[in-house]
Amino acid sequence: MKNVIRTTVVMLALVSLISCKDETKKAEKTTDSNTAVTTELAFKDESVEKQFQHYIHLKTALVNSDLAEAKSGAQMLSENTDDSTLKELLSKISASNDIEDQRTLFSDVTEKMTAIVNASISSGEVYQQFCPMAFNNEGGYWLSTEEEIRNPYFGDRMLKCGKVTETIK
Repeated sequence: MKNVIRTTVVMLALVSLISCKDETKKAEKTTDSNTAVTTELAFKDESVEKQFQHYIHLKTALVNSDLAEAKSGAQMLSENTDDSTLKELLSKISASNDIEDQRTLFSDVTEKMTAIVNASISSGEVYQQFCPMAFNNEGGYWLSTEEEIRNPYFGDRMLKCGKVTETIK
């Protein structure tokens, strides 16, 4: 009986040790690749670069389910665009007190930003990502500077739900 317990404890310790090492390697790999992608990303127009930074700020706020920060990101993006449709969407996000409404509007913002990014990216990569379960299984897209999925439509409820559907270069 003691041997069975010892063997079980040893096996659990080994599995735990191996898992931790694998996670460390994944984290190091992700950090290295994210740093490279982030430093290489550039746009033909400086205003688009600012817009994209604010878009990522908004996306991150939604990933974190941070209503106030999403309002702030939307406001900053609105201040840096001349697109009237985009401004209207961002104004609604800034005025909303419901994170789910913000997420729905963010989907339309993503559609506009995807066209802007496609027309203006000069180097680096932006990942178009998709969650098939968003919006009652209709699906929703977003843009990211990282391949790793961080879902803005579900936040921590389904943080890693999604996949990269396109790499914009």
